[in-house]
Amino acid sequence: MTRLPLFPLPETVVFPGLLIPLFIFEERYKQMTRDLLARDEGERRFVITLAGPEPGKYHEIGGYVELLAASENPDGTFNIVCRGGDRCRVGDISLGEGQLYYSVPDQPFPLLRSDPGSEAIAAWDAMEAFREYVAGKADPKALEEALANLPEDPLYQASFLCVNLRVPAAEKQALLEAPSLVDRLELVQSLMRQRPLSSGVSEA
Repeated sequence: MTRLPLFPLPETVVFPGLLIPLFIFEERYKQMTRDLLARDEGERRFVITLAGPEPGKYHEIGGYVELLAASENPDGTFNIVCRGGDRCRVGDISLGEGQLYYSVPDQPFPLLRSDPGSEAIAAWDAMEAFREYVAGKADPKALEEALANLPEDPLYQASFLCVNLRVPAAEKQALLEAPSLVDRLELVQSLMRQRPLSSGVSEA
């Protein structure tokens, strides 16, 4: 089975379509970056999972990530940009021969999708809740422009909402682990009602 590099991060949960800039300074992840860059474009995938509260403890559900761009600094560190993909399982963590970083088997864990009508209704409801959530905290024109530029697929609309929801990482992990897309959209609505927004809106 194909194995992929594992990059556990605190406070980071990956959702489809999310662009993630990262500063790579640890030696093991500098090696990971070099190894990924040695592969053909389209094969530069790794896995990000939320690091647990204890060292060496990771959540069992993470997300695929594709390395899009990397620039090496004079001191050997890297600035990279990656894009989040579908979620996956994180298990059988091990070090490969000659590797400083851990890897995991490539184990997809697809989000359940239902009929398009149900997903569209759930997404519409969630977007209306989001407008209320950011009312008075975001520029209305900029907000509507951002929403108008979202892809039509409710999957990416849900990602936008999850990224802009101001909640602890553990609750974002619960969104990632929701059984279906409709469940994710309903949970994000529930969290918006429970936790009022205290800062501005970012873009997915």
